[in-house]
Amino acid sequence: QQQQQQQQQQQHQQQPLWERAQAATTSAFDAQLRRIAQACEKRGIDIRSAFNAFDANGDGFLSPPEFRHALTQLRLGLSDDELAWMLSRLDINADGMVSYEEFLTHLFRSAHDPSMAKVGTAFVEHFANRDESARTLWQKVAQAFRDRGVPLRQVFALFDGDGDGVISREELFDAFRLMQLGLSETDAERLMRDIDVNEDGQVSIHEFANRLQ
Repeated sequence: QQQQQQQQQQQHQQQPLWERAQAATTSAFDAQLRRIAQACEKRGIDIRSAFNAFDANGDGFLSPPEFRHALTQLRLGLSDDELAWMLSRLDINADGMVSYEEFLTHLFRSAHDPSMAKVGTAFVEHFANRDESARTLWQKVAQAFRDRGVPLRQVFALFDGDGDGVISREELFDAFRLMQLGLSETDAERLMRDIDVNEDGQVSIHEFANRLQ
């Protein structure tokens, strides 16, 4: 019993250490993000303009060289290792690039003062616009089904390939392809993000029906 108590004590001591290390990593990351916002503010540029300036080839993403060049321009004094670490933390979907949305979401989450470099305004505007474009796309999908005379429940059954009552990301994409709705992969991804509020990669019939009303 004494040995068991000692083990429990050891576990108790180790856990806060791990948690403290994780918190310290997040805190260091957030501090660097705030330095980016402060550097932009000091230069009188908002975060959207800064991202556009960093995005040298205008493709809407920051590649590792673009990211490195941007932070060098801001004179944050980060080493190559620190830059690589920042990039890996910003790159939510691990595709090796940083999208404006990833960049903005992290900056907004870390901000003590959302007015700094207009991060708060940019965040609200970006997601309002995204929702608007998703709504337009859902209207296009709903209209396509109405044109084909397909009732809502049948639509869901059409999308729910394995009949488990929920639509997975793959099923949604497959159905869009089969229906030949003329949606790009980006459109399909936007629809999925819009409808999958809890981000579990699945959509219930209620969520689906709400969007197609």
